[in-house]
Amino acid sequence: MANANREWLQAIAGKAEAKTSEVEAVLAAHRIQPTPVLATPRRLYLREIEFSGVKSGIADGGPFSFVWKDLQHGLWAMLSEQNFRGKSTIIEVARWMLRGHESSTLQDDVRSWIHEARLRFVLDVDTFEIKAKTHGPVVGSLSRMRSASVDGPENSTILASFESDAQFESVMADFFMQTFSMDAIATWRKNGSEEGIPVSHGWAALSGAMFIGTNYGVLLGDLPTQSGVPARLMQMYLGVPWVSTLAASKIALQVVEQAARSSSRRNAQAQKNTKERIEAIESELGIKRAELQAMPSDEAIRKAIETDTELLASIQHKVRTLTERQEREATALRLAEAASIEDRRDLQTHRDAMSANAVFRRLEPKCCPRCDHTISKARVERERIESACSVCGESVSNSEDAEALKSQLEERAAASQEAAKRAQKLLGETETTLKSQKEKIQDIQQRIEAATLNLASHIKRQELVIAVAVLEGRLEEASLIQAPPDDDRTREIKILTAIATETEGRVKEVRDGLLSDVSKRLVQYAKAFGMENLSEASLKGNGNLSLTKAGADTSYSRVTEGEKLRLKVATVLAMIEIAEDRGIGRHPGLLMIDSPAAQEVSPDDVDHLVAGLQEVSGKLPHMQVFVAGITSKAITDHIPVSHRQQASGTAFLW
Repeated sequence: MANANREWLQAIAGKAEAKTSEVEAVLAAHRIQPTPVLATPRRLYLREIEFSGVKSGIADGGPFSFVWKDLQHGLWAMLSEQNFRGKSTIIEVARWMLRGHESSTLQDDVRSWIHEARLRFVLDVDTFEIKAKTHGPVVGSLSRMRSASVDGPENSTILASFESDAQFESVMADFFMQTFSMDAIATWRKNGSEEGIPVSHGWAALSGAMFIGTNYGVLLGDLPTQSGVPARLMQMYLGVPWVSTLAASKIALQVVEQAARSSSRRNAQAQKNTKERIEAIESELGIKRAELQAMPSDEAIRKAIETDTELLASIQHKVRTLTERQEREATALRLAEAASIEDRRDLQTHRDAMSANAVFRRLEPKCCPRCDHTISKARVERERIESACSVCGESVSNSEDAEALKSQLEERAAASQEAAKRAQKLLGETETTLKSQKEKIQDIQQRIEAATLNLASHIKRQELVIAVAVLEGRLEEASLIQAPPDDDRTREIKILTAIATETEGRVKEVRDGLLSDVSKRLVQYAKAFGMENLSEASLKGNGNLSLTKAGADTSYSRVTEGEKLRLKVATVLAMIEIAEDRGIGRHPGLLMIDSPAAQEVSPDDVDHLVAGLQEVSGKLPHMQVFVAGITSKAITDHIPVSHRQQASGTAFLW
């Protein structure tokens, strides 16, 4: 074995172009152990099955007890004339005790009925017993049973106790894994496109090769093919060396490759984050610098206030001057408008007078309109010569004088009206200028107020200076941050790849020869079980089974449920027989088959199946096979009464 390990180590070093010390370091780091030779197989058979409790919730409920003692190697059967009479429960209880955990196929009501269970089994020459109280928390123990003589009293040594379901499962797993010298099966479970996690399958998965239920989705065991467990299970029970080493190396390789990919993604993300941080800091820094640059100093603000104050005083002086001028011009406008009105009134009065004179001159009064005194001819003559009114004696103007006076009055009215217009224009100009100056005063005052508020800008400026300095420091810090180096595990991956490749070659070298022989023997068993149209079978290293049936190529997944049952049984038996012939078989020798007649199997086929099992029991004396099914001549012809638990009519087995 030491030479095999050394040769294996040197072969890996050659493939990886590495020193053996490097390979050893990688093996140690990932706890990969060489397994060139498997441990000597150990044989298991059940000696006694017992369970009891109280049935409830049914018509014929009440206490019950089932005891089956003096079991040996060979073919055994649990039979009833109707379904649901307790056959499968016997298998489920045995499975429960061996695994330390009930399976999902054990009905909940039946589980609640069972209060106590006991299973005695023999491993090679040693006898062991499991006792469990199952009503409530599972409590019990695993003991070794010994006696000084064949008929002497037994002494029991408790190997382990348990007080919960989890402890029970742990106790049985530890016991059987150590007893059978088995290693946990490591597989890889994907949880994404590239990601996954290593999963370790222990005794619960390994024990699946001893039980064939009514679910035939997978050829060996009870876990799906995608899990990788059926292939590993097949290789282990065939006695193929290096199986656990290959599984461990492949899982280690996937773990390291995933870690390298994760490291690369983290580094890329870190670089992206750093770049985004630098860009964000630069953007904020640019804004702060612009604010700082745009902010004037206190001295500049004071100068601006001083300039605006002087300008404000100057404009205010102009406003006062303009206000005074406005008042004078308003007064002048009022006087001009009053004079214009007076002149227009005089002109109108003169015009009215001229019109009246024109009428009255045509009159020739004969007497005074007041006293009726007669107007003398002398007065009339005097009026003609001296232009003195013949009535009152006042001077009477002639039309030429009136026209001359009218012209004067018109000139004076036009002049006064023009003067009023000029006064209005001057006043409007002054008012416009005054409004403009007042608006300037308002603008200047607002500038002065705003500048006055900014006089304390040294505080904000200092804040901006500090903010700029802090951002510059952050920018420098971010720029100096180096992306973490990639987790370069190229060397480790190369060595692990070499380990997996070299180990897989050694597994394949032994496995392919075994699988070829198992495939041939499988066909013989399947034909004996009634599949006469099956001509060829090829069991692959990945656990898949290719078939040639009636001249057509097919596979295990494409045949009927009844054919799957026969192929499952044939495969297990062929594996056990071929491995036994070579002295390397790892199967414990216990096989429990549930309800074979339930899967499209005719009575003749059941007869073939049971006859084949009887034949195998003769060839392999260490085998113990249990079959649970409906009572039929096909079964009773091959299994004696002493090897049967049988219920008649509507009776229950327990």
